[in-house]
This record gives sequence, C-alpha cells and structure tokens, in this order.
Amino acid sequence: MSHDAQHELEQRSLRNVRALLDKLESEAATERRTRKWIGAGLAVCAVLLAGVFYFATKQNRAESRTIVTQPASRAPTPSVAPETPK
Repeated sequence: MSHDAQHELEQRSLRNVRALLDKLESEAATERRTRKWIGAGLAVCAVLLAGVFYFATKQNRAESRTIVTQPASRAPTPSVAPETPK
C-alpha cells in the first residue's frame, strides 16, 4: 500500500470515529434533556399531589372538629307544691 493510500485510509478512519463520537455525544445530550424534563414533570406532579393531599386532609380535619349541638330540650320541671306555713 502506498503512503498516500495509507494516509487517506487513516484520515477516513479518523473522520468515521469523529462522526461516531459526535453522534454519541448528541444522543447523550438528548438523553440528559429528556431526563431533566421527566424529573421536572415528576417534581411538579409530586408537588401537586402533596397539595391535593394537604387540602383534602385539611378539609377533613375541619369537618371532624366541627361540633354540632342540638338545642336543649326543655325537661319537664317537677311540680313541687309550696309548703304551707303551720
């Protein structure tokens, strides 16, 4: 193999390796962005779920603390005859 052919083969190999490396870096960057968005989405869902849980339990606590009383019924008073002086 001539020197020029060897040099051309090395250059093509280096370009192929560089293209592969660029592709892998691009895929890694896309994966990082995807993970970031998924993480942000999960964080938002967790905050919303915590808020719903907080307000749901707050409502239940308020209802469980409400005391409902019935008006007192008038109990019959015993009729006691006044004592007569002797």
